Amino acid sequence: MHESSPASDFLSKYASAYTSSQFLPEIPFGQTSEDGIRSENLEALTFASNSIDIFVTQDVFEHIFFPDRAAKEIARVLTPGGIHIFTAPKFEKLIKSYRRSLINSSGEVFHLFIPEYHGNPVGDGKALVTWHFGDDFEYLLSQWSGLPVTTYVTRDRDLGIDAKFNEVFVMYKPSE
Repeated sequence: MHESSPASDFLSKYASAYTSSQFLPEIPFGQTSEDGIRSENLEALTFASNSIDIFVTQDVFEHIFFPDRAAKEIARVLTPGGIHIFTAPKFEKLIKSYRRSLINSSGEVFHLFIPEYHGNPVGDGKALVTWHFGDDFEYLLSQWSGLPVTTYVTRDRDLGIDAKFNEVFVMYKPSE
């Protein structure tokens, strides 16, 4: 199991072969920082093809400039029969997903809308929101990755589960 941008150590307690990474552009991708954190770019992963059974991202895709590249890369590194389990905000009544910010080849960011930020466990604690996803999110993911995408929604008021953005998405790479 590999988790990109973990917010806690919860999953590491239950997966015997757990690894994790953060987006640390100052550290060469695929290498480890002085404090032991692996640096990875979801748009250009350094993992071998067909090497990861379970890939987890939690509220990461809305911060990626090129989620199409990230979906394709995650699909590449998944083993046959592997899954990508992830969350991302999917807005009610938003028919078409849209880009909020662009980046050029020099790394200069252009905002198409007023910049929006979410919390970030690394750096300055702020992560730019680059996309808002809507009703077409699963279709886009499937097109980008070439894999089927299933959405799970759980509402259980007895357990206190009833909120916006509680979808869990699963991308599945069929066995060969």
